[in-house]
Amino acid sequence: MNKPSSWWCATVGAMLVYTSAVLLSIPPPLLFFPRLWQWGFHPLPGEPAISWYGRLIYATVGGLAGAQVGRFMSRRPSWNLIGWAATTALLALAWHERHWFLGS
Repeated sequence: MNKPSSWWCATVGAMLVYTSAVLLSIPPPLLFFPRLWQWGFHPLPGEPAISWYGRLIYATVGGLAGAQVGRFMSRRPSWNLIGWAATTALLALAWHERHWFLGS
C-alpha cells in the first residue's frame, strides 16, 4: 500500500463499514460468546455476547477493501474530507449511544 489514495480509501472504507455496522446493522452483527469461545450472527439465550469484536473485524475488512479500490484511483482526495466524515461519524455514533452518556 504505497499509493496515497490507497491509504485514503482504506481509512474511508474502515470508517464507513464500522459506522454502518453500528448504526444500520449492515453487515449483520457478528457476535463473540466468550464463555463458549465461539462466534455467531444471532444472540444465544442466556449467553453474554460481545459485538464490538465483530465490528472491528468488519472495519478491518472495509479498510482492506478500500485499499484495493484506492489502487485504481489516479489521485487522492483531500484529507480534509476524511476529517469531516470522521467528525460526522463520531457525532452519529455518540448520538446512537447517548443512553450510555445520559444514564437513562
